[in-house]
Amino acid sequence: MNIRQVEISKLVEKYLHDTATKEETEKLFLWYRSEMNADSHWDLDAFEDEEDLKLFILSKIDAPDLIEKQAPVYRKFYYLVSAASLAIFMAIGLYFYTNNDQMYVAPTTVKKAVKQKAIDIQPGTNKAILTLSDGKKIILDDSQNEVVINDGGIKVHKNAKGIIEYTLNRLGKEHSLTGKTEVQTGYNTIQTPIGGKFQLTLADGSKVWLNSASSLRFPVYFSGDNRTVELKGEAYFEVAKTQNKKFTVRSGNQTVEVLGTHFNINAYSDEPVITTTLIEGAIRVVELNTQKFQILKPGEQSKVHNDIKIQKKDTQADIAWKDGYFYFENSSIETVMRQLGRWYGITARYESVLPQQHFEGAISTNLTLLEVLEILQKSNVHFSLEGKEVVVMP
Repeated sequence: MNIRQVEISKLVEKYLHDTATKEETEKLFLWYRSEMNADSHWDLDAFEDEEDLKLFILSKIDAPDLIEKQAPVYRKFYYLVSAASLAIFMAIGLYFYTNNDQMYVAPTTVKKAVKQKAIDIQPGTNKAILTLSDGKKIILDDSQNEVVINDGGIKVHKNAKGIIEYTLNRLGKEHSLTGKTEVQTGYNTIQTPIGGKFQLTLADGSKVWLNSASSLRFPVYFSGDNRTVELKGEAYFEVAKTQNKKFTVRSGNQTVEVLGTHFNINAYSDEPVITTTLIEGAIRVVELNTQKFQILKPGEQSKVHNDIKIQKKDTQADIAWKDGYFYFENSSIETVMRQLGRWYGITARYESVLPQQHFEGAISTNLTLLEVLEILQKSNVHFSLEGKEVVVMP
């Protein structure tokens, strides 16, 4: 099962319960049309119940792994398995479902509760701190319906979708900041705490999704021939195409240079390398110590330390966080715990030497910490929650 199939299942549930947005509905229809070359408006009255319709849709969008008639199908679908014990889990059931905040597994799987000496920890939310050019700090979160700030002729606006947008505000008129306009050029910084993420639209129309414990420093207005931002942590970029204006992301000991494209950069200081994954377009990755560089093509990932290594990559795995998932791809327990640490604000302590097993699969970031740990325990690693510390045991 892959991230695409998980997303299909979520969209089908939303569609059937009339909670899908217009964009989500069209995305579901597009998948159906592209694979069936048929009309995508289903006749609900032609099916005896909702479950029959759901199975019909899933069967038509090449998602056989999502059709499980032996176990109840609930609103959300999660999957995780240790690669080292794949055969065992194939025999007893791999599918995990949640409903009304309760965990369910295939009937033959035995659930063992996580030991806890503390209350459960809730998942992160959309929140960040915006620092303006004059040093003023603005707290951004879901509780605010709208935020409007004027910064040197720039309108900083939090729209109805919770996205920060930068536009020129002169004489009561708003304009996208893509042309040459006299405006005070200062720098803003947006920083997400542990357990927070946020989205913003820069002055040139480029979109940025910022993961937890990350920061982006950027000019309120891009002047000159280069658009340069500085990243710490992880972010996904959809760079607006602006002729003859290169877009540069500085992060650690690398820079990424583009004209207009989609890519993800993971530059956390506690990760061993900086990874850059290209979704579409082309980018130039430069290792600053040696000035070596590589050109990435879509579906490729660079790893930068003292050199640059390129490999083919399932790009969905690296942008799953943007869509609300932890995605583990041959990940060690240490890698898994670093991701959980940035989202739930916990640290990990390893009680003894653990088996060298790796994890494959996806888990929603909307679950509580205990729910995530209970899923991970299916792979014969055990946990105890003690305050903000997770003890990892074989």
